[in-house]
Amino acid sequence: MNRYDLVLLGLISEHDSCGYDIMTEIRERELDRWAKISTSTIYNRLIRLEKNEYVVGRTERDGNRPERMVYSITEKGHDLLRKEVIRHLTGFNDDPRTLGFAFLYGAEHKEVVRALEAHERQLNNDLENLEKLIREEPRPTLYPEGPFLNCMSRDHILVELKYVRAAIGILKDPSRSSKLNGYFGINYGTRENSHVVADSKI
Repeated sequence: MNRYDLVLLGLISEHDSCGYDIMTEIRERELDRWAKISTSTIYNRLIRLEKNEYVVGRTERDGNRPERMVYSITEKGHDLLRKEVIRHLTGFNDDPRTLGFAFLYGAEHKEVVRALEAHERQLNNDLENLEKLIREEPRPTLYPEGPFLNCMSRDHILVELKYVRAAIGILKDPSRSSKLNGYFGINYGTRENSHVVADSKI
């Protein structure tokens, strides 16, 4: 299963939903920040989930509106959802940013700096919005600092900002950026240096 199916099964487990309802909820809850999911992907994944008996669909008509397919989660779907929640909480974090930083030498440094600076501006904007949500959330919450997920997102952004700014600093410094000539170069500089450091730890 992938993160799309986790989102779909999670939302359907709250209440029976059609594809349009799911898309609306994803946007309203800003879940697309974590799972970039298009309308076509939602409908394709729902068909696949139904084929594999994780959900079951039924047609409904609301007044004069066209018929729509509404999905309910099955016991098999609940079991998969339970397993996937645990896997996503404790599994390896396949963060694509790690690969981007590992292969920095594969792109023009000025272009990377421009992209990272734009990303930094977006992160600062997201941080400001999250701080506002945290301040305005009615208390008490289950987590003493505020709404758990918003606080966790804020802290993740703070860490990401730290490393985005550090990468910009390295890329803008000619003496350091000139050493980014191989995989994982951002750790040590050159490939040769990384081998030396790695060998010295054995």
